Amino acid sequence: MRTSVEHNDLIQRILAGDTHAYSALVRHYQHMVHTVCHRVLRNAEDAEEATQDSFVKAYQHLAGFSGNAKFSTWLYSIAYRTAISHGRKRRTDTAQLEDMAQHPAAEYDGAGQRAELRKVLDQALAELPAEDASILSFYHLEELSVEEIVTVTGLGASNVKVKLHRARKKLLEVLNAQLGPEARNLLLEHA
Repeated sequence: MRTSVEHNDLIQRILAGDTHAYSALVRHYQHMVHTVCHRVLRNAEDAEEATQDSFVKAYQHLAGFSGNAKFSTWLYSIAYRTAISHGRKRRTDTAQLEDMAQHPAAEYDGAGQRAELRKVLDQALAELPAEDASILSFYHLEELSVEEIVTVTGLGASNVKVKLHRARKKLLEVLNAQLGPEARNLLLEHA
């Protein structure tokens, strides 16, 4: 992971015209920016387009990055808002949820336990509203603070806390429906 000093050096090089430095930033953040866009849009093609647009916008506004927040927070904010804009443009019902399979607890014993748990978690997140899935992903998967989520989403701190609490409850309901009563134990074991 790059430090803020390394990012500041890269940013200065980019502003001086070094396109290779921007490629390094894109490579470093591409997966998470795509994840943010996909959580909001729920469609791989739309998420890819929003990801590209996010990086174009970030490049165009890089001179305005003040350094008051972490670069990742600034970039995720652009990605989140770009995905929201794409979603508004494409209000058609193109995103379809995958059929959810029941996963008995026995499937979680053994070597593939973490990968299978991640798959189930991703499927459960896909059933949540986009904003809830995004906030949970920011907080638990990307380990952003509430203040950083405020910066990314534009919501107030108390609103983020309430949405985070409610989203956790919704996620547990979805997991209970998928896994049965073992859901809570699995979450606690792997938290």
